[in-house]
Amino acid sequence: MGAEAKHIGVAMAESKAQLMSVKRGEPTLVPPAEATPTGEQYYLSNLDQNIAVIVQTVYCFKCPSGRGHEDAADALRAALARVLVHYHPLAGRLGISPEMKLTVECTGEGAPFVEADAACDLADVGDLSTPDPAALGQLVYSVPGAKNILEMPPITAQVRHRHSLRSEF
Repeated sequence: MGAEAKHIGVAMAESKAQLMSVKRGEPTLVPPAEATPTGEQYYLSNLDQNIAVIVQTVYCFKCPSGRGHEDAADALRAALARVLVHYHPLAGRLGISPEMKLTVECTGEGAPFVEADAACDLADVGDLSTPDPAALGQLVYSVPGAKNILEMPPITAQVRHRHSLRSEF
């Protein structure tokens, strides 16, 4: 790719991210819906010990006909609470064992959940098969000020408040 084409690609990516206006609310913790074991410690796999990365994903859905988008945040919050019962380590925090290995500490704290308003349609995000990291990054919650993986919970959730991202299907 030539320098001019690369410059145009960067400019397009910057303009896509600038078109999106995402306003996040304050994060709240969603604890498991039922009591879960606490005090347990799970070691991460050898691969995770050596390549500790945060994977950010965006999931889009179309609300069924006749159902409003108003309940999406409440439904997803309740579903997350139920899921955390069965996958309780995700309600914990990362730590380091005395052997200096990465662990998941089962604390039962819960997962950060953020409601956000995004003044855009799914079409504004662009081609999801070749995502624009700057634009998609606005749709994923990251813990402000986190300097390393130990300062980030195993899972976070951000949902667009009142309206899901829309697209022409």
